Amino acid sequence: MDYAQRMNAFAAKCGLPAPETAAGAVVIDFNGIAVSFLDDASGGAIVLHAGIGEALGGSEGAVAREMLAANAALRERQGPILGQDPETRAFGAIRSIPLPVAEPDVLLEAVGNLVKTASAWRERLGTAPDATSPLT
Repeated sequence: MDYAQRMNAFAAKCGLPAPETAAGAVVIDFNGIAVSFLDDASGGAIVLHAGIGEALGGSEGAVAREMLAANAALRERQGPILGQDPETRAFGAIRSIPLPVAEPDVLLEAVGNLVKTASAWRERLGTAPDATSPLT
């Protein structure tokens, strides 16, 4: 199955209409957190991304160090990887799911972990997951 077929199956599992996949990106809101499903055709995967926010009050370095430390634990549990966009300086969570295993249940579990992780870090940073945020 290709990206479009995987996304259509996932949407059906979630009770959502079939998404527009031609651009290679689909964004679905889960409890106020926008999750991007990106087609990594060259890598044969669906890349999931959720924005977390920017560090407030000059704490960017400390937050980056905490996230690096957290990545080790998340990796052991096959969770998302935390990182920072070098251009926007915003933090985010990302997870790649190989297309051959990107069944709806696998994607749903990965999205659940991604949303849980992003939500916890947003709370920690004090960033609000609202529709006007440039992070979502």
